[in-house]
Amino acid sequence: MVLKGSASINSTKKLSEEHKDFKYYPLGKTGLFVSEAGFGCYRIDIKSQTNREALLRALLEGINLIDTSSTYTNGNSELLIGELIRELVKSKKICRKSFVLVTKGGYLQGFNYELSQSRKNENNPFPDLVEYQNRLEHCIHPEFIKDQITRSLERLGVETIDVYLLHNPEYYLKWAKNNKVNITKARIEYYLRIKKAFEYLEKEVENGRINHYGISSNTFPLDAKDYEFTCLHNIIEIAEEVSENNHFSVIEFPMNLAETNPYTKVNQPNDLTLLELAEKKNLGVLINRPLNSIYNNQLITVAEPFVVNRPKVSQVNAELENLINKKKALYKKLKSAVSEEFIQILEDSLFIFEDLQDNWLEIKYISNWESALNQYFLPRIYYSKDFIYESSLNNVLKKELLDFADNIFHLFHLITDYYTAEHFKLTQKIKKSIVASFPELSSANKLSNMVVRALRKTKGVNTVLVGMTQPEYTIDIIDELKVTVNKDFNWNKVNFKKILEYL
Repeated sequence: MVLKGSASINSTKKLSEEHKDFKYYPLGKTGLFVSEAGFGCYRIDIKSQTNREALLRALLEGINLIDTSSTYTNGNSELLIGELIRELVKSKKICRKSFVLVTKGGYLQGFNYELSQSRKNENNPFPDLVEYQNRLEHCIHPEFIKDQITRSLERLGVETIDVYLLHNPEYYLKWAKNNKVNITKARIEYYLRIKKAFEYLEKEVENGRINHYGISSNTFPLDAKDYEFTCLHNIIEIAEEVSENNHFSVIEFPMNLAETNPYTKVNQPNDLTLLELAEKKNLGVLINRPLNSIYNNQLITVAEPFVVNRPKVSQVNAELENLINKKKALYKKLKSAVSEEFIQILEDSLFIFEDLQDNWLEIKYISNWESALNQYFLPRIYYSKDFIYESSLNNVLKKELLDFADNIFHLFHLITDYYTAEHFKLTQKIKKSIVASFPELSSANKLSNMVVRALRKTKGVNTVLVGMTQPEYTIDIIDELKVTVNKDFNWNKVNFKKILEYL
């Protein structure tokens, strides 16, 4: 089943009139009425029932903008959205014309990366491919965009995508910078590539596969002198060169406690900030990463965690010491039972927990720990368990090794609990500082809602994209949207970076 039609001005306006609890605003020149918070789908996966319940609740409660990408959870994000909206439309619980689908294309990771390698092997690579790093490429060439729109339409199960965004096209500039390309030359090429993409996207509008297009870029808010800066003024000029009646309508970028440039920094011609120029040109503005602030190259999540356990440093160290002693005993048994090659495999996988022995306290932030855990430790421990299961070891030694792996998981849980508790302390200090500086935000009990409210109150912002991966997160945002606010928040009033530095 393919859902016909797309979001319409009349239907989204009707939805805004029916939902008296909170407000909807036009998304720039699209004219589509959208909720002040949108459902961000970065970590949404069709395999997760919790994710499904969160999205279901959001749509039924009136959140009518969904933001995803072809690369989110390797396409599974779009699959979940497509499956759920078809069910809801079929049961007449929502109307296709009343909600706005935003998706993006540009990254080649996971399936897209394998597709790229397959084409290279056939001597038919995607044109203008940016080979950024191992297993990560980027492309905004029309040939790739066409492929990605086709796949997104299929996964979403819709006839038309309401808004299609080029996903972080600045990867070309990142590549050029790493390869020491002259900045002037790099920027000329960068904007030529964007123009080529816009010309093609206008054709997709004509064909009815998309209605509007735009750019999602992390470098819109940067200083104009920064090598990776994406200038909105230049982008608008390109769109106007492509067509006087162009459909360049929406931009997306990060804004949060530490990254306030869209409001505070003049980086556009005629002494305008990013938000001022976007509002002047009637562009829809979507804010991403509202709860994840990058400060001093560290990712600080301002959502308050749920603390179950508060282990002491001494407990973690004791568990580490216990594991090291157990490893020594296991090592003696392994030396007489298996080859050196077998032991080396365990050193590179199961026994990597020893990397934490002297430096686990240097990790500092829960975000750093989660990144190391998910990208480095867990994949290797899981590999080691599979390796042990499939080995020809005697059952007694096999069980000892598998039990040892479970002991390592216990250590990981302890460290996670420690950093969760530490992060809770940090969020409480940030919360206290915000309440002291902005009493008007104090009625939002949770820190995450305070940040969302500040962004809702920001002139020029249409929708704040929040990662509502669990139903309780959706409930929090629904409650927040019921509070009426004015567009009068002044981000110049307090330097949040100083607050974070102080903490």
